[in-house]
Amino acid sequence: MRTKAKAALLRLVTASISAISLFSGTFMSTGAAEHTAGEIEGLTGGIVSFKLEQSGAGSVQDWINGALTEGAGSNSEWYVITLSQSGDYDFSSYAAALESYTESSTAASATTRQKYALALIAAGSDSDYIAQAAGDSAGQLGIMSWDYALHLENNGVSTGYTADELVSSIISMQLPDGGWAVIGEYGDVDVTAMTVSALAPLYPYSIDVQYAVDSAVELLSAKQQPSGGFKSMGVENPESTAQVIVALSALGIDCQYDERFIKDGNSPIDGLLTFYEPDGSFAHTLGGGYNESATVQAYYSLTAYERLLNGQGPFLVLDRQYSPAEPPTEPDIPEQPASQSASQAQPSQGSSGNSSDQGNTDVQGNTPDTPGNGAAISGTSAVTGTQAVRTSVTAAAAASPQTGTTTAPGTAAAEGTEKTSVSTASSSVAMSSTYTGSSAVTAAIPQTTGENSDKVNGGYKLWVTVIIWAAAAVLSLLLAALGKRNWKNFLAVALAAALATAIVLLTDIKKPEEYYGSAVVKENSVGTVTMTIRCDTIVQYADESEYIPEDGEIFGTTAFEFAEGDTVFTILTDAAREYGIQVDSRGAYGMDYVAGINYLYELQYGELSGWIYHVNGKAPSVGCSEYTLSDGDVIEWLYTVEVGNDLLPPEETYPAEWRAGE
Repeated sequence: MRTKAKAALLRLVTASISAISLFSGTFMSTGAAEHTAGEIEGLTGGIVSFKLEQSGAGSVQDWINGALTEGAGSNSEWYVITLSQSGDYDFSSYAAALESYTESSTAASATTRQKYALALIAAGSDSDYIAQAAGDSAGQLGIMSWDYALHLENNGVSTGYTADELVSSIISMQLPDGGWAVIGEYGDVDVTAMTVSALAPLYPYSIDVQYAVDSAVELLSAKQQPSGGFKSMGVENPESTAQVIVALSALGIDCQYDERFIKDGNSPIDGLLTFYEPDGSFAHTLGGGYNESATVQAYYSLTAYERLLNGQGPFLVLDRQYSPAEPPTEPDIPEQPASQSASQAQPSQGSSGNSSDQGNTDVQGNTPDTPGNGAAISGTSAVTGTQAVRTSVTAAAAASPQTGTTTAPGTAAAEGTEKTSVSTASSSVAMSSTYTGSSAVTAAIPQTTGENSDKVNGGYKLWVTVIIWAAAAVLSLLLAALGKRNWKNFLAVALAAALATAIVLLTDIKKPEEYYGSAVVKENSVGTVTMTIRCDTIVQYADESEYIPEDGEIFGTTAFEFAEGDTVFTILTDAAREYGIQVDSRGAYGMDYVAGINYLYELQYGELSGWIYHVNGKAPSVGCSEYTLSDGDVIEWLYTVEVGNDLLPPEETYPAEWRAGE
């Protein structure tokens, strides 16, 4: 018993130290660290162990035959692709399940069909669905579907286009700053990296590809953050960083040593590990706990890096090459290289100096935080790309919300009782927030009744503060007892406790009935704006969901006063409070994105679905918490199933020059 108790105590202390290190990493960091091949292997193994425990599987093969097979067509594909590229397993049960799924279901988007095709190849299937999906999906959803088509072409699958035509279409969509985006004028980190990843196998053989990729690399380098990571919609997140790691690895670039991708002594690996959780999983926001999207993308990005270290090919040039049961009837496509060695695309170290960080925010679906960015084209051999792992660009930074709910009185937008999302990732207490298309923090409004109700509205603060410092004292004693007496450890404990105390003192938890239903008074109003919330793109599902109005209007055009410095996010929060609209957002400190409104979430209606905001009829190039309002602005929150393309006028959707051969 004593041994078990001691082991449990050690686990508790280790987890506490890890949490403190994550919470106050700024104070304990000593700069860049070299992450060895063994450490990378340990991280990928830790993710697998976490998933095995989560699914109750005793081995990887049990996981494949069980949870991954059951999830075929919904949430298993990237795990299967990653396992296929990192080990030798039997995927026959999964392949059969996905083949059955594709026969009985109609995929929501072209990129989803292309992803299924890649997963079937990775699983060793020769299903006719692979050729079918490749032949009817290229270019159907803009840049992403062109990138996926090139991935399929790189794996020997005929798409109906030659490799040159696919490359030509992709390069024609490159933006002036050197990047690519699903929508907007500025390059997006995720889409740019995904595109470079698709082009990477052709880099040694095409001057045009080299020129395009070199420009994109410069942009990615310029957008890297001091932590080594990357942003989407103004919020740093592991998914964007994972995409860049995959892209660099596809090009044979070791991101730990290439000086263009070392910022303040930190590499993309360091940036990714900022979101590491003690249980082996990854969070989407700092300290936010396990997030599925962050975990799977961290898994495949670290696997891509492992493949680089082992001298293997790009992550999405699959080791199980496609072999159709019968020869294709289309004309022969010129043979393209299926893979390249890590050394073929490896630029000489220092061939191009670091681009200065211009502070641009990469935005899923076009939201750089500094307009007018332009990365210089250096002409070096360096390339960064990433594969289409995150197939949802605008709505993809976060996966489905990892939040609990508490009930709150509903009004206006939704029928019946509304729910207010409660996120363990957020220390501050505010109204449940909003989703602009990429990252998020949910504000907590816990419901209190009975004997605990007197602790609301400030009475709880003294007790919570006492508990915080008591816990800090206990943890300090445990550290001392275990011999971890370095003053930095005690300083970190004190700083964490002080920060937690400040958060408690500066926030105010209110009961739902006190929070909702009251107008937000703007004492220093400087003007008026209007806001509307609509979901016209999914009204066909109105019979299936009580949250989708038949006319698509969730919240009718309503006027709001605003104060100096108020943003689009502020008004959405005000509306949610006054009218009881359910809003789920993530992010913090002015970097917020909206994951759900009225219980309609990103990714819910396809991998490119989610919420986008327009101001005066246009999609701004910054996140919703960064767009400062002006008098008379017209705000629209719109649900999209094609990352905004379905919200454009017909003449602006998929310009003809994007389609090769037309």
